[in-house]
Amino acid sequence: MATTTILQYLQHKGVSVSGASVELGTSPLDRIQTETFMCETAITAGQLVAVDVTKMSSDPTGGFTALTVLAADFNSATVQKIAVGIAQSSVTGTVASPQPITVVVRGPCRASLLATVGCAVGDPLVLDTAGAAGSLMVNTAANIGHVVCYALETVAAAGPVKVYVLGHGI
Repeated sequence: MATTTILQYLQHKGVSVSGASVELGTSPLDRIQTETFMCETAITAGQLVAVDVTKMSSDPTGGFTALTVLAADFNSATVQKIAVGIAQSSVTGTVASPQPITVVVRGPCRASLLATVGCAVGDPLVLDTAGAAGSLMVNTAANIGHVVCYALETVAAAGPVKVYVLGHGI
């Protein structure tokens, strides 16, 4: 489950087998850290996910709880707001057949669900307290929440937004 962050390749150019200089692009430099979790529900790419705290009733050590994620939801019967990151793919798992899911736990993420009207570059984003499961909203003075990520672009309406997910020791 853990990803190493000890070695980092910082060059954007490389050398091919023939000795020619080759542009590698920005992928080696994106500083993205992902973790693989298991899910027993449907999760859509771009949703904010949280550890499944309902597992604690049968998991006194917390290991299975830390392994299993679902869409973060401030409004569910069992509030699921211990956010760990942004899902990178759509996955549907079940209790009988949990499925692995890759989650960005630190770094830039291509898209996330923004429920508020819009945001500007650098706006702090938190779990949406009034919207759909897995969605984000801009953190305001009226809604002081745990900042999960920051907006990397300005968007005028609700919908996808590029974000930088903060690593919180996951």
